[in-house]
Amino acid sequence: MKEKLLNNLGLKVASLVLAFAVWMAIVNISNPIIDDSQLVTVEVRNAETLASRDLTYEILGKDVVTVSYQVRTRDRSLVKASDFHAYVDLNDYNVTGAVPITVEINKDKENLVKSDAITAKPMVIRIKTEALQRKQFDLQVNTKGTPEEGYALGISNPTPSFVTVEGPESLIGQISRMGVEVNVENANADLNVTTAPVFYDANGNILDLGNKVTVSPHEIECHISVLKAKNIALNFEVSGNVANGYRYTGVESSIKSVPVVGTKSVLASLSTLSITSDKLNVDGATGDKVIELDLSQYLPPNTSVVGNAYKNVTVKLKVEPLITRAFSLDLDTLDKKGMDADYNYTFDKETSDVTLRGLKEDLDSLDIKKLNAILDVTNFHSGQNQGVLKFQIPGGFEMVGYTPFVVVLTHKEPANSTVESTTAATTPTTTTTTTTTTAATTEAAGPQ
Repeated sequence: MKEKLLNNLGLKVASLVLAFAVWMAIVNISNPIIDDSQLVTVEVRNAETLASRDLTYEILGKDVVTVSYQVRTRDRSLVKASDFHAYVDLNDYNVTGAVPITVEINKDKENLVKSDAITAKPMVIRIKTEALQRKQFDLQVNTKGTPEEGYALGISNPTPSFVTVEGPESLIGQISRMGVEVNVENANADLNVTTAPVFYDANGNILDLGNKVTVSPHEIECHISVLKAKNIALNFEVSGNVANGYRYTGVESSIKSVPVVGTKSVLASLSTLSITSDKLNVDGATGDKVIELDLSQYLPPNTSVVGNAYKNVTVKLKVEPLITRAFSLDLDTLDKKGMDADYNYTFDKETSDVTLRGLKEDLDSLDIKKLNAILDVTNFHSGQNQGVLKFQIPGGFEMVGYTPFVVVLTHKEPANSTVESTTAATTPTTTTTTTTTTAATTEAAGPQ
């Protein structure tokens, strides 16, 4: 038996080798090795290495690489992108910013893919570093909407009242303040919400910084009290006298009314809130006076103001300069008081300039007819008389004076003088003779 096995041993081994080669050829023809690839997201490892140096990083360009490999045709569908792990190790970071990409495959797929044929394109990822900044921000509660009618917002308490933000220095520098936003539309009871803080720039706009910065804690609990309230109008009691040549013109306030909470009976008795303060004094003022008042200090007992918005209310006491302006009156068109029908009235000039003092805005809109100017000629005598004007000055104006003028009174001719003149015109010879004779008599009598 042994001799039969050893007989032609070389030929038998050659046959086995040939059979294996034929089998391999058949396998390769029916299930060949092909090239394939997958898109794989690059993972960053050991980021704490840079954080320990107070640096943060940013991947320049895409964080996805193409992983190429070889696999048999029948096994192609068994290999997925999730079977590969592409990563960069920040322990390998250097000043050039280029960090090599390493690709590994899951162990259960190692027999399907030739490990020495796995490549990544690109082979490196560029990393940009920047100084890492940590900054603490107090939180503000910003409400949206309006509570139900008859209710007002009370105290707002965020918990915690501040957060710590960590990220690139350039992004942290864009943050002006932080807060939480709560919708209070139609609220009629206390609100308790949990929400994420938001970033605001210097203009109050919300910043979207994505995941480039971290906030700790990332969720804030906020309690907002909603109180039964009544809006009370404000009445500022201003005292004092402004400087000569100026006028106090009123008060402007950033708040016109204030929501007040209290017992039903107390609120029912309140219609206005009178504000009396030494600050509300305009003695000697030559310009606007701006002050701040805490309205909660002027509330009646057993009441309180709602919220913190009324702790410091800006009030402006408006003071404006007085100016003078001249208005021209046509004397001939004025109504006359006390005129005598036996006289004619003429003037030494056509107009008189009336000067008034008041606020520029009022003078700009003044109609001269509203002065109701009247020429008073009572008890005037024949000849020249100093003109006298009387006015009904509207409120807000002061009369400075008017340019003087003369009123000349001349006696009207009697009605019979007209008849004699007419007769004389019809008998010129007789009249002439009579006139000549008379004249001669006057001249003669004159010297004597």
